[in-house]
Amino acid sequence: MTSRDLRNALLTAVAADLLPFGFVLNRAQAEFTQRTPDGWNKVQLVFLWQNPGWEIKAGFLIRLHRVEQIYHQASYFEPKYHRSTPTIGIPLENLLTNGQTSCATLCTAADVAPCLEWMKGLFEDQAQPFFARYHAIPVLEQAVNAAPGTGLFSGLKYEGNVGMILAKLVDSPAYTQLQQRYRKHYEWLANGFYLPEYEKLLKVLEEI
Repeated sequence: MTSRDLRNALLTAVAADLLPFGFVLNRAQAEFTQRTPDGWNKVQLVFLWQNPGWEIKAGFLIRLHRVEQIYHQASYFEPKYHRSTPTIGIPLENLLTNGQTSCATLCTAADVAPCLEWMKGLFEDQAQPFFARYHAIPVLEQAVNAAPGTGLFSGLKYEGNVGMILAKLVDSPAYTQLQQRYRKHYEWLANGFYLPEYEKLLKVLEEI
C-alpha cells in the first residue's frame, strides 16, 4: 500500500466507527464533524510524514454559532471564512496526563488496526468528555477566562475576543476587569495590531 492508501484506509475505518455518533468524514481535511443544534464538534487528525511512515496526531474543535456570529461582526476574517471558524480548539497532548500516548505511527497495513484502536480510545476517553464539557457556555467561559498561565486554552483569539464574548453571554461579574486585562494584552501583542479589532468587538458587545 502507498502512504496515501494507508492514510485513506485508516480514515475509512475511523469513519465507520464514528458515524454512529454523528461524526461525518471530510477525507481531504482528515476530520470528522458532528453537527449540533448550536454549532459543531470536530475531531481533526494531522498526518505528519516521518519516513518511513505517518505520525498521526489529533485535535478537537468546537464551534458555537452564537459566539462566532458575534465575533465576526468585528473580526479581521474575510466573510468567506465566517462559517468555518471554530470557537475553541486544542491538541490532544494538552489534555493528556503523564504516560498517555499522544500520537500513533502508521507505516504498513499491519499498523491500521492498532491505529484504529488508538483512535477508539482517544475518542472515548478524551474527545467525548471534551465535547460534552466545553459545549456548555458557563463552563467554557470559566476555562477561557482563567487566570493567566493557568487555563487550558491560550492563543490570539481566546485571550481576549472569545473571552469577552463568553463573559458577556454569562453576565460575568468580572466583565470590566477582563475588559481591562485583555486591552493590555492587545496593546502589547504585535505592537497593537489586533487592538482595533478588540475595540470594535467591545462596541458590538455593548449592543447585546
